[in-house]
Amino acid sequence: MKILNWIFGHKKLLFIYLPSAVFMVLLTYSLVIYIEWRSDRDAAMNRLARYKSLIDRTEEMKKGYPYSRTEVETGAKAVDIPTRIYDRNGEIIGEFFEEKREIVPLDFIPKSLIEGLIASEDREFYNHNGISYWGILRALVHNIISLRVTQGGSTITQQLAKVLFTDMERNLKRKIYEAYCAIEIEKYYDKQDILQMYLNLIYFGNGSYGVESTSKMYFGKSVRDLDIVETSMIIGTISNPLIYSPLSNLNNSVAKTRRILQSLIETGYLKNSDPDIMMKEFSRKWGIVYTDNKAVSSRIGSFIYSSYRINRAPFFVEKIRRDLAERFGEETLKKGGLSIYTTIDGLRQDAAVRSLRNGVLAQREYHLKISKSYKKQELAAKEYEKSGNIEGALISIDPFTGAILAYVGGYELTSSNQNDNVYQIRRQPGSSIKPLVYAAAIEKRMITPSTVFIDEPVQFEKGYSPQNYSQKYLGPVTVREAIVRSLNTIAVIVLDKSGYDRVFSYIQESLMFDDSMMNERFGKTLSFALGAYEISPLESTVLHSLLISGGEFIIPYGIRQVRDYSGEIIWDNEKETLDRVAAVRSKKGRLLDPGAARITISMLEGMKGKGSSTAWLVKKYGITFDCAGKTGTTSNYTDAWFVGYNQDMVTSVWIGNKTGLISLGTGRSASGIAAPVWAEYAAAVYSDNPPPQFPVDVEGLTNETICIESGEVAGRNGECSDTAIQFYYSGTEPGKFCSRHVKQQLQE
Repeated sequence: MKILNWIFGHKKLLFIYLPSAVFMVLLTYSLVIYIEWRSDRDAAMNRLARYKSLIDRTEEMKKGYPYSRTEVETGAKAVDIPTRIYDRNGEIIGEFFEEKREIVPLDFIPKSLIEGLIASEDREFYNHNGISYWGILRALVHNIISLRVTQGGSTITQQLAKVLFTDMERNLKRKIYEAYCAIEIEKYYDKQDILQMYLNLIYFGNGSYGVESTSKMYFGKSVRDLDIVETSMIIGTISNPLIYSPLSNLNNSVAKTRRILQSLIETGYLKNSDPDIMMKEFSRKWGIVYTDNKAVSSRIGSFIYSSYRINRAPFFVEKIRRDLAERFGEETLKKGGLSIYTTIDGLRQDAAVRSLRNGVLAQREYHLKISKSYKKQELAAKEYEKSGNIEGALISIDPFTGAILAYVGGYELTSSNQNDNVYQIRRQPGSSIKPLVYAAAIEKRMITPSTVFIDEPVQFEKGYSPQNYSQKYLGPVTVREAIVRSLNTIAVIVLDKSGYDRVFSYIQESLMFDDSMMNERFGKTLSFALGAYEISPLESTVLHSLLISGGEFIIPYGIRQVRDYSGEIIWDNEKETLDRVAAVRSKKGRLLDPGAARITISMLEGMKGKGSSTAWLVKKYGITFDCAGKTGTTSNYTDAWFVGYNQDMVTSVWIGNKTGLISLGTGRSASGIAAPVWAEYAAAVYSDNPPPQFPVDVEGLTNETICIESGEVAGRNGECSDTAIQFYYSGTEPGKFCSRHVKQQLQE
């Protein structure tokens, strides 16, 4: 009662003087801020104009434009300079960054996204001049009822002003300042311009600014390709990315997306639709898993490591990121503006990515096809699951320097699949190891390409009896034909004859293994000749480079130099690596005799000829340049390998399953799975610029045109229809003409 009496006794004070004083204080405060705004106005509007010019550029180009914070300064935040990765030709192949920004033309932005924005953020957008007084009143009432600040009443134009011209802090000064900004923006730009500027600029969390980079981050595609539920999820993130981003809180994001759909219905933008049905279809499309009615996982955001940023070599970039973060720290790597110059060839890299994906996809589709043929659901499900577990790898290096030219660690690098198959897996190489076995025997002068062995069932000590892939035996056969046809019996016979010392030295010296590592990784068993011990694709490529380089030691490397933001070299990895290589070469010399290496390559050129399982590829891909290669298929068809040789590049391709628990399919050998990946890749790499020819003049060697069938010198008068040029150590040539094909002399 006393309180009421006091209120009635001080009516003028409470209802006239105090409100008037508050009003005058606010008015004075607003005038002070207005004066501050007037002093900032020209600079602020010029900043907006520069941003608008970027948008106009995208309209002219009709495509997106990635931009940096330095091009559009937003708020009072420090500038972070991204680290860029360059290929050997100076082209950008990747970036490390905290933020990603990309502007797209207005016609890229779906109508449903704009409608969802208006329905959820500013329903009076087309009717106000930058400030919604009704919205401010509504937010004020709601906040009083809630006893806390839950709504701001800001229009889309005010939010644009907040992002561009304020420090993003919530206070009265900022609200008044952004109101002046909003009114000014509405004077000079129409509603479509404001929508376009806003949607291309606002922050969506996880370092992503604008709807285009966010669309790529969430859904792996351009915003122009989104459906209505996908656009609703993006809009739902705006109010608070930390709370509503599907990457940080999937359940909140799903719930908010449904509310956006409901808002579209309430405002009349969406008619004759059921949000529940739409959300069910969306959940099925993106693999959303629910536990106790809560969304706990999905495929949304699985593109965060790939398509939403510049990254032409995802696995390679991730590999060097780990290496450099250990050396320089994550903060410097993402914000320090480093320039990383690599050995990667961008064009080869692009071709490698395409080729490997095509090869892996073909194998996955095979399993999908098989799954559809099964009538029993459990068998179909198992075969279907296999398709997603088929992976691959491709790596190319310069065999003389060790520089990595192309590097693909798998089908796709995602947040759920970051295993790098180039160096993180070890699988049995199968017959792809055989060239080293034959090279060792040739170097020891125990065989020549024309040495004849009998291909027949044979049993070695402890009952070991290798079988050929075809389960057939050819009888007398030359060493050259044995390696071209990948006969298992002959490879084991050659290893048994020549021993393990030379071939094991190739492995130990080139891969820098100590005795302990050799004993742990490899055993002296005859099955070694058939690739019974595990290696990685990276190790495979280094080993086979010995044959092209003539036994030169190399260390594979991908980083050439790292420079700081001012261009100063802070790490010259290439010089350090090549200095180490020079020291080893000076001490140990060649690890394999150049003559034996060239002879082996000469035999492997038979991959293009009659009887080879890969001859069809030469015709299909139009391969006319010098090349050689060897397939490798492991037991139960679990791994498919191909090692391809060119004079300036050695490439290893692997397709399989990292655990080795999945068969690629009965009869599905490397010649039909891995070899086509190499052929497609090499054909693309050398389409306009063929590689150098394999050397013809090698000290200590001679060459002969031989009959493929007999291994002897081809007849003088064209008696032998299938011939090849084959290298030999001088003095080990066949020494006689072909005795199998003798032209009958015409009787007079």
